[in-house]
Amino acid sequence: MAPELRAPAPPDDLSAVSRDNRVYLTWWRPTKNMSGKPLRDLMEFRIYRRQVGEGEKGTPPVQIARVRATLPENAQVSDGRYRYVDEGEGEGLAYEREYAYFVRAVGFGEEIGPPSPEVTVRVRPAPLPPTDLRAEAGDGYVILTWTPPRLGSDGRELTSPVYYNLYRGTSPSSFGDRPVNPEPIAETRYTDLGLHNEVAYYYVVRATDTASPPWHESRDSNEVRAVPSDSTPPARPRHLTFAIAAEGVRLYWDPNPDPEVAGYFIYRSTHSGVGYRRLNASPQVQTTFLDLVSLPSGSVLYYAVSAVDSSPAQNESGLSEEVRVEFP
Repeated sequence: MAPELRAPAPPDDLSAVSRDNRVYLTWWRPTKNMSGKPLRDLMEFRIYRRQVGEGEKGTPPVQIARVRATLPENAQVSDGRYRYVDEGEGEGLAYEREYAYFVRAVGFGEEIGPPSPEVTVRVRPAPLPPTDLRAEAGDGYVILTWTPPRLGSDGRELTSPVYYNLYRGTSPSSFGDRPVNPEPIAETRYTDLGLHNEVAYYYVVRATDTASPPWHESRDSNEVRAVPSDSTPPARPRHLTFAIAAEGVRLYWDPNPDPEVAGYFIYRSTHSGVGYRRLNASPQVQTTFLDLVSLPSGSVLYYAVSAVDSSPAQNESGLSEEVRVEFP
């Protein structure tokens, strides 16, 4: 096969987004070579940048980075999509300049594939990042608050409206390209609903001075972690009744229909409404309980039952209506 046919196909869907004086590039790993056959040997990607403009403002493309296809040290990769940050040789890119990028894939035999389609992006000052991002987790939700920026990255006071985009991930420093919020957030508070309990979520927020895509965002705020948890107790057990048997007092109650109920705790007291002591160490599944107790005639005991759910917090309901048992 000719070397040019063994070369990898161009990376697909290259995109470039500016945040302050950095440009964030993402692209898909090619799966075929130029002959259309499956690509088996991919060594690296080579990233090129040029400055767009006429005369002295324009520059020819130069290679700015090499990214290993496997376990890259200078980029992130998730499910075949790569992410590289151009920081302009560590000093940031020049404001009010337009830059163009393309990427080539390279095989292990040094077969250099054709360039991806070129993308352009303009770099200009953005708001400074929001600060003091905080998260308060609840039952299936997280409330996030932050402090707004007052200045732009060029040190000037912000005079136009500032909006916010919130990003969520399930591992540290790993966030998708799409914000959680369907529309820009105008306030400095957001409630993220519909989350799974007992799952760790990570968040950053970015400020933007644009109300619609393409976003012109700040860098990331501080990152926070939140773990929603079930804090809602089950309903109280109902229709508690009793029967005095030869071996003690037998209690009965209706099953709680909540599918998350793990069992029941049974309580006893010698006084109505106070002084209840739990009789079982762990929740029992059955809706009947035998208290092996025998007291002289005329003695009185009070009983109540609670329901407990299966969450790690073992949320417990309030007590059922008590029953009064007087021994004959």
